[in-house]
Amino acid sequence: MPFDFNALKDILRCPKSKSELVLDGNSLVSVDPDCRLRYEIRDGIPSMFPEDAATLSVQEWSAVMAAHGRDPVSGKPNVNQ
Repeated sequence: MPFDFNALKDILRCPKSKSELVLDGNSLVSVDPDCRLRYEIRDGIPSMFPEDAATLSVQEWSAVMAAHGRDPVSGKPNVNQ
């Protein structure tokens, strides 16, 4: 069964920073610019252990945020969209 992010996006949070997450391909990315963790989704189940997550570079994280209509510096939603 595929992971249904839309059904859970209002309750899922980054375990480390407690920030929102965005679905980026087959992973969830924290919107916290200080955290920048990417949690992989395997077999439809997100692995939400911070010690197993990958830390994105500032450039990678900024690109993910921009792709999801978020400010590439703060991670906050763009109000112009």
